Amino acid sequence: MDLKNKIAVVTGGSSGIGQAIAISLAREGCKVVFTYNSNEKGADETLSKIGENGIKFKADMHEEKDLEGLFNLVKERFGKLDILVNNAGVNTPRDLFDTKVWREIFQVNLFSVVFCSGKAVELMKDGGRILNISSIFGEDKVSWKGLPAYGASKAAINHFTRSMAKNFTPKILVNAIAPGYVKTPLWKGTTEDAFKESGKEQLIERMIQPSEIAEMAIAIIKSDAMTGEVVVVDGGLSLKTV
Repeated sequence: MDLKNKIAVVTGGSSGIGQAIAISLAREGCKVVFTYNSNEKGADETLSKIGENGIKFKADMHEEKDLEGLFNLVKERFGKLDILVNNAGVNTPRDLFDTKVWREIFQVNLFSVVFCSGKAVELMKDGGRILNISSIFGEDKVSWKGLPAYGASKAAINHFTRSMAKNFTPKILVNAIAPGYVKTPLWKGTTEDAFKESGKEQLIERMIQPSEIAEMAIAIIKSDAMTGEVVVVDGGLSLKTV
């Protein structure tokens, strides 16, 4: 896919991976609509780096009416959609059996993705790309005991990615990226020393940068040969078992 003048939606574009992907898409020539919720300062930073081809949209991923408004904006402004990046997510370490937390995490990490994907498909009349941001903790036997709901939601995303690919390829290609430890605001209150220690858990012995995930995202979106794939970019984290 040639990305010049394509219309893209990126959820969670005010920081971290979403911000990096939104900026990278704009640099490739896309018109980018990105969402934010509480981080308006970050959204303004993203917008300043995108320039005139960017539109910020405030949306709470818990609220389907907000997401409906997002796709109504895209339809009214552009009449179509070419690319959707489902990036917005939450990561809350909590008790294994706290169903309130499970509902919250699944609403943002899975159900909003299902809703946005359905709306995107309606607007992808000429075909398109859907890219989901998953996690290494949703892959195979990789697990961390403090993130049961998060890992389960990402495992569901991986399956949903493959299901969508089977349903919509070749018109719409659907893939996912499963990152390892990426230096983003999801690591709330983490010091630089703590980041260094966490980075050492990966074979590359450092944290992955959001820009590195964005590079892979652009490559996948451009590809005409990939669909139903969950691409692991984890710095060797899943290999470092002993």
